[in-house]
Amino acid sequence: MGSFMRGFAVLVYLYSAVVWAQFPITVTDASGQSMTFDKAPEKISSKTLFSDEVLLDMIPAKRFSSVTNLVDDEHFSVIAGKVPASVPRLDLNVEQILVNRPDLVFAATWSDRGRIQQLRSAGIKVFVLPVPSTLIEIEELIKKMGKIVGEDNNAKAIVVDMERRLEEGLVYTSHKYRVLDYNNWGTSSTRDSTWQLIVEQSGFDNVVADLDADKYGQTPMSKELIVALDPEVLFIPAFAANDESGSTDLLHQVLTDPALRNVKAVKEGNVYPIPQYLRSTYSQYIVDTILFVNRAVLGTPAP
Repeated sequence: MGSFMRGFAVLVYLYSAVVWAQFPITVTDASGQSMTFDKAPEKISSKTLFSDEVLLDMIPAKRFSSVTNLVDDEHFSVIAGKVPASVPRLDLNVEQILVNRPDLVFAATWSDRGRIQQLRSAGIKVFVLPVPSTLIEIEELIKKMGKIVGEDNNAKAIVVDMERRLEEGLVYTSHKYRVLDYNNWGTSSTRDSTWQLIVEQSGFDNVVADLDADKYGQTPMSKELIVALDPEVLFIPAFAANDESGSTDLLHQVLTDPALRNVKAVKEGNVYPIPQYLRSTYSQYIVDTILFVNRAVLGTPAP
């Protein structure tokens, strides 16, 4: 055996030893369920866009037993077109997942509890992911997922890259712009939402941060309230080009509504459509959202 091959064999052995040393591990998910992993799960079923996005940057595609059906939706998915077609697209369908027989399923807090219990009763580990509300919580959840799937180094690299991109990409100003998001359902996002961390990390203030909210962090937003709050910047959702009910109508309504014409954001032309896939992500790609908002408000080109 040549020196190169001997060296390569040593590296493989050392890597395997390090990975093995991480296990067994016991973790507790967002539902309070504890589970022990004796080794890294090889076949992983992702049932949330968050886990689709995180795992795609963490594990080789061959380790996916399935991803969500939404992964290819250009409207919602920031990784549309990036997951190989060979990976099955499955929702939380118990029968299909049982046929697929993954070692681990990542589900969401809003996933059907009955189906989760069915999978667990069939001997499949289901880890319910929490919804993080701060950047630190996102980073810690990514690292926790890395620990579970035996990819500590890749998880840490994702977090380091997030912090590097923010440090290098954010532009700062002494003026704290007062920002509001407004959607087609007539609501805005309070501090009980990921929008709060996006605005804060961008260096601005969320004008509805302290208003009462529903369980999704949303508060009703009438035209009268928009006028009273008088935001300097307004963000509305932008939809995929092939979506006929996209942001065009809402943008037109906001810009031409006589009731809103004296709102600073409208009067000064600071109304910006934000792609829904950026607006809804809360994985490592939220960095793209933060930079988008920061650059839109300050009128600087994207990094």
